[in-house]
Amino acid sequence: MATLATYDSGTIEPAAGGHVKAEVAATGRLRAMSPYGAFVYNILTMGLIFPWVFLWGPWAFPAGHLPTAILIATALELPLALCYVWLATSMPRSGGDYLFQSRVLGGGIAFTVVFSGLVIWSLQWVALSGWLMAVLGIAPALLALGVIWDSPTLVAAGLAVQSPTGIVTTTIVFSLAAAVLLTRGFKRFVRLQYWLFYSTMLALVALLVQFVTGDPGTFAAGADRAALAIDGTRDYYAGVIAQAGGAGADLTPAFSWLATLAIAPIAWTSLQWASYSVEQGGEIEGAAKFRNQAFIIVGSLVFTGLVLAFLAWALERAVGEEFLLAASSLYYSSGESSARAIEPFPSVLAMIMTSSPLIVLAIGVGFVANSFQIFCNVYIGTARNIVAMSMDGLLPKRLGRVSHRWHSPASAYYAYFFASILWILAYNYAPGWRGYTLGVTFASGYVFALSGLAAALLPRKAGRIYGQSAGSRYTVAGVPLVTILGLLGATLAGVMVLAMALHPGYGLTGLVPRILIVGVIALSAGWYLLVRRRAESAKTAFRGLSERPRT
Repeated sequence: MATLATYDSGTIEPAAGGHVKAEVAATGRLRAMSPYGAFVYNILTMGLIFPWVFLWGPWAFPAGHLPTAILIATALELPLALCYVWLATSMPRSGGDYLFQSRVLGGGIAFTVVFSGLVIWSLQWVALSGWLMAVLGIAPALLALGVIWDSPTLVAAGLAVQSPTGIVTTTIVFSLAAAVLLTRGFKRFVRLQYWLFYSTMLALVALLVQFVTGDPGTFAAGADRAALAIDGTRDYYAGVIAQAGGAGADLTPAFSWLATLAIAPIAWTSLQWASYSVEQGGEIEGAAKFRNQAFIIVGSLVFTGLVLAFLAWALERAVGEEFLLAASSLYYSSGESSARAIEPFPSVLAMIMTSSPLIVLAIGVGFVANSFQIFCNVYIGTARNIVAMSMDGLLPKRLGRVSHRWHSPASAYYAYFFASILWILAYNYAPGWRGYTLGVTFASGYVFALSGLAAALLPRKAGRIYGQSAGSRYTVAGVPLVTILGLLGATLAGVMVLAMALHPGYGLTGLVPRILIVGVIALSAGWYLLVRRRAESAKTAFRGLSERPRT
């Protein structure tokens, strides 16, 4: 095994306020990912076909308009995405957000923010990825095929997969598979990623075909047939609407611009990940080129935002706005249980609309592919930040080791896998733990907001590094454009984060999740102070020995 310092080919200035000079760059000499590969990577990170905004938005703010809200969220994320273009071209090294913040804001702020927000809270994403794979991909495909082929065995298998034990098993198996794959080298993952992307795009096309060519009448017939076959429920479509209306849900709200704006932070929970490729910036070809990073980060944001907005419009058109409002209301009011036979997610709704096994398989495989990509992305991004932190002396050196044979941070991958197991069990068995899912979007939000601030201060605090970017020539009335965009991006991201923290409609309610979030931040800050104090004590002891007069 070799440390990153002996393996890497480039250096970056030590962390401002840090105590150990580090060489933090790529985790491999070969830049295995092309700009197009990084563009694809960001699209899949944002979860192009995942359901948050489609259910959460109508439940929390029923008077809002989903497609418009998604487009607004895309526009609000644009300044922050542009900031990352400057940061990525100034410091085209792996360890993205930690590197940006530590070299501008200081090691203490960077470690506390990134370790708490991206490293610890991303354990929730490991658990969430297994839930996505089981509940949105494998289970509905088995259930739909069971209905089409009149197979009670497949129906029973589908119900088993989406049970807590089925989700835990799925999560651990595929999480370990992702760790093993990545340990064998980044190039293997890059080759696989194209298959994952095209499978996801095929599923997206199948979804859109079902929704654009369908209508509420066709959907109602398919839903009623599926519910009767799966658990004996009759008149499922009308029953959902009647049950939600009887519970007091407003199923015919008048349009509200305020409610539409309020949905934007929910859409932002996906779109904020448009810059995630910076975590492995040292492994992207041409990462220092401004045009490449604009394509990777801004291009993936715009593409995903437009597709999500179109998918929202098609979904509402196919199932009916009244049913969507009713289904989302019942889903969240019942505690997001996976015990129901038919979960009201876009993948499930599209599968029960069709009698074609090929369409069911295309959608199911696509959701499995995107979910597996999320497993890999969690490991890739967190491992790069862990390695960068270890090279700054803030985490154990063994976590920063890179395999000579595989050119991968294997220690970080396996350590993260074992750390995730308890989180996986808690996510599926501990009452209310799924409600903390917002913690990961809230936490990553404050990470990205602080990186926006780092971008704003980059010309002033790290002028030599800033000068390495081709973007340094862009100014407005003598003020660096990145400073203007950084302040705007950090402010808008901060508004999103504050909205999530303060408004109960975003799910962060009760004392326990707030204590958990504050506790994770305090733990990270405490670790930094402890490590720094030990380092200073070691320096003092060494200085005392060196100054002792010889006899």
